[in-house]
Amino acid sequence: MKNPFEKMPTILTADELIDKAFRRAEKAASAFTPRGNPISKARQREELRVRTVSNILRDSLKKILDRTPGVSTLPEFYRELVDTLVDRNQFHKALASVNWAIKTIRTLEQRYAEKIRYSKDPEEIARLRRQFYGRVASVIKDIADNLEYLNQARNVLKELPVIELDLPTIVIAGHPNVGKSTLLRQLTNAKPEVASYPFTTKGINVGQFEEHYLRYQVIDTPGLLDRPLSERNEIEKQAILALKHLGKVIIYIFDPSEYCGYPVEDQMHLFDEIYAEFREFPFIVVLNKVDVASEGKIMEVEEFVKSRGLEPLRIVAKDGRGLGMVKEKIMELTRPMMEERARKLMEEELKKYREEEF
Repeated sequence: MKNPFEKMPTILTADELIDKAFRRAEKAASAFTPRGNPISKARQREELRVRTVSNILRDSLKKILDRTPGVSTLPEFYRELVDTLVDRNQFHKALASVNWAIKTIRTLEQRYAEKIRYSKDPEEIARLRRQFYGRVASVIKDIADNLEYLNQARNVLKELPVIELDLPTIVIAGHPNVGKSTLLRQLTNAKPEVASYPFTTKGINVGQFEEHYLRYQVIDTPGLLDRPLSERNEIEKQAILALKHLGKVIIYIFDPSEYCGYPVEDQMHLFDEIYAEFREFPFIVVLNKVDVASEGKIMEVEEFVKSRGLEPLRIVAKDGRGLGMVKEKIMELTRPMMEERARKLMEEELKKYREEEF
């Protein structure tokens, strides 16, 4: 799936929009050669200016509406992120004001074009056109704040991560430097794609792997699931909640060697917070760097994990040791979802086949 706001256009300020419409109107009038007597020529030229200004303004505004998806139609993951990043009510209010401006400008266009068409006084014709310019400029200035807000929202929303929502997604958690990116690279056997993510400085790392003709998605969100939730601001907490609509399995990584810079006690504390927050998800707990960790530390972490009702796996992510077990565990935990997805895909293919037959 692409970023749903990918096609949202750059939004001009009110002054830029007005200036663009007036310049285009003058250019159109200059290139136009009217026919008839002087009054008829004045009518045609001024009506052209009125309709050109109206068309430019309405087309520019309509493009905003046409290329901005309805928030309520988005998948839950993106809907949560939008609610976190921009105020949904204000966003809808701003879009509604744009729709109001389009209709108002169209009404003014029809009204003034008709007045100009039936006027017999050249001075009145010019005055009506100037009056129309003033009225539509006022309409655009009335929505100036909303246009500015929408452009700011666009700049943020275009940075939403691009995630394939129909794939089973495994989210990696754990302190910095415990080996999350190494595990991601090893699992996906490729350099992870780094997509921008509004809540982190490093972006979201996305990778995929295929097993038994089925694809799986693995993501790491640097800056989100790598420090205690108690240290988060409200926006970060909401962003973490949005991940609940995306992830199907959580892989939590411990580094019992403590080379990551965090003692195992801190790692246990973070695990308890993440585990409590995502308790409805199946967890895969791995102990990385067991080749350089002391057996005492490894056993300390293992006892802690087992006390939470989980069975830890020992791995060495840098050389791929133990990754087969991790993949098997992922497939075991996601099997119901994958079977359901395979069933739907098969039904879709059979439906196409039947339609082709008839």
